[in-house]
Amino acid sequence: MDSVQVKKVKPTVLYVDDEQQNLVSFRAGFRKVYKVLIANSGDEALEILKEEHNNISVVISDQRMPKMTGVELFEKVRELYPDIMRIVLTGYSDVQDIINAISKGEVYRYITKPWNRDELMVTIDNAIEAYNLKVENRTLFTSLQEANEHLEEKVKSRTKALQRQNEELIELDGEKNHLIGIVAHDLKSPLSQIGGLIELMKFDMETFTSEQKEYIDMIQESINKQEELITQILDLNALESKASNLTIKPYDLSKLVKESAERFELTAQKKNITLEVGVIEDSFAEVDETYFGQVLQNLISNAVKFSPVDKKIFIFVKENGEDLEIHVKDEGPGLNENDKKKLFGRFQKLSARPTGGEHSTGLGLSIVKKMVEDMSGKVWCDSVEGEGADFVVSFAKASKEA
Repeated sequence: MDSVQVKKVKPTVLYVDDEQQNLVSFRAGFRKVYKVLIANSGDEALEILKEEHNNISVVISDQRMPKMTGVELFEKVRELYPDIMRIVLTGYSDVQDIINAISKGEVYRYITKPWNRDELMVTIDNAIEAYNLKVENRTLFTSLQEANEHLEEKVKSRTKALQRQNEELIELDGEKNHLIGIVAHDLKSPLSQIGGLIELMKFDMETFTSEQKEYIDMIQESINKQEELITQILDLNALESKASNLTIKPYDLSKLVKESAERFELTAQKKNITLEVGVIEDSFAEVDETYFGQVLQNLISNAVKFSPVDKKIFIFVKENGEDLEIHVKDEGPGLNENDKKKLFGRFQKLSARPTGGEHSTGLGLSIVKKMVEDMSGKVWCDSVEGEGADFVVSFAKASKEA
């Protein structure tokens, strides 16, 4: 198969000189290497450049010419066609003028007359290489600009689409929360009525058989579980829809911790669990009293549920630098690594189960996390499987008068 030979395109060089003999000599000496265009004045050179500037890599001009010198020509060339390289030919008496022109960036190189063909060819080749590099850089820069503009348009378009989707999701989430609220309230009302009827039936408990009493207890337990679930769903719904108005101000956390622990004394006694409470003086932090109470209620309730009988739960406040930490530490089964990953998620069922048959909705810790974060606090759990769990809530210290 015959190979296709691509003819190499010669670089185009424009040579300017007011002496015809010099024009003829240059063309004869370089026509095999370059495509040579000639002009006998600066004005003629500018006319040629007007038509051919996209093809011309280098302009070479004699310095001393009537009407327009080489440097004066190159001032115009630089302004009109800045990529084209400019070489001036000069006698020794003009060298300082040329050096000044080079300093201004109007001339790439100068060659003294009479010029040497090989020396001039090396200079022209270097100028052509510099020209090609300029053009490549300009092309790359233009391509990069276009790519950036295209990317910016895509980013703007994508941002608008994401904003639109986000607005739709917010609207859907609002509708979802509203629907959950309606459903939960509608469920709560009949459950309360059933609970009321059960309480009335208990007045005649002595007339019931042991089996009937067991059924009533089962119904009551089921009602309690459903009411707990509905309450937590409503709490979470209120948190997510930001329906609650927080009153953040300094509270003595030790005082609130003691009050919360006291409410669980009877529940803990049923499993022979001891609540060890430790508090400190001057333990003020900015919280919402209701939220903080619910956080402690959830954490202490969980600790009691998941603790075996005859164990202890340690509830205490301690300082850690500029923060106050509230710890609820149990002696239960602890958490494995998989449990830790999903600990604060919604409706998460952990491997550990309540030890006394208590009910767990899987919502309590997600509510705790949301409430703590809404109060600008932090919550986490330190636990080793088989060695209990230590739930920690942290808030920045505050002065009593803040």
